[in-house]
Amino acid sequence: MACKITHRVNDQEIRFANRDAAERYAEIMGGGVDNWHFTIVPSSESQWAVVTESARPQRVQS
Repeated sequence: MACKITHRVNDQEIRFANRDAAERYAEIMGGGVDNWHFTIVPSSESQWAVVTESARPQRVQS
């Protein structure tokens, strides 16, 4: 079943095909599962993976 994780501090949301994948991401890339809130996604919402992140300022070279 699809799973969405939400970062507890910055509200970043990432959806995964299953909880195992979400937990692996949280452990390896996200600083540990304690930093994330896990939610089961209804099947109607799980058709597409969506990754959201905060926009970071980019330098423009002149």
